[in-house]
Amino acid sequence: MCAKEMDETVSEFFRRTILKIPLTEMMTILKTWNFLSENQLQTVNFRQRKESLVQDLVLLCEENRASLNDAALLDIIYTQFHRHQKVWDVFQMSKGPGEDTDLFDMEQFKSSFKKILKRALKNALTIASKHHQIVKMDLRSRYLDSLKAIVFKQYNQTFETHNSTTPLQERSLGLDINSMCVLR
Repeated sequence: MCAKEMDETVSEFFRRTILKIPLTEMMTILKTWNFLSENQLQTVNFRQRKESLVQDLVLLCEENRASLNDAALLDIIYTQFHRHQKVWDVFQMSKGPGEDTDLFDMEQFKSSFKKILKRALKNALTIASKHHQIVKMDLRSRYLDSLKAIVFKQYNQTFETHNSTTPLQERSLGLDINSMCVLR
């Protein structure tokens, strides 16, 4: 950033993300983030009121000229620490008739997704993943690992979804493990 102070939007994003972090996990998450130096972290009084602590941390981020990417990384780390407290959705992606099925390349997906998202937000996930259609599946959970296990058929038993009495195996969805995407 060119200006000495962070953009107000970035500061607010940092403030909200830091406020979400429980005090008992604050140091662990900040060290994992590795944006603030050990010396900077030692200058912070972690025993003060949370609002004051958040303000001190946001000021340190400003001093280090933190960007929106840095704020997003902190949020991702927080989400990883609390992945069992989020509700995750599963989507089945399918290609159009006659299109070849190929292996999913995550790096290519990220690159394509960023470019397309900048051009237009509408329908960006469908285009970026090179799939004809993306349909939200009837799976929802706070436990990402369980969702992945269900989707990739690691368990050999029937599962019921949150709003259906028909077991997943009886619905014959024809799931293809190469065409699954789990989003928060």
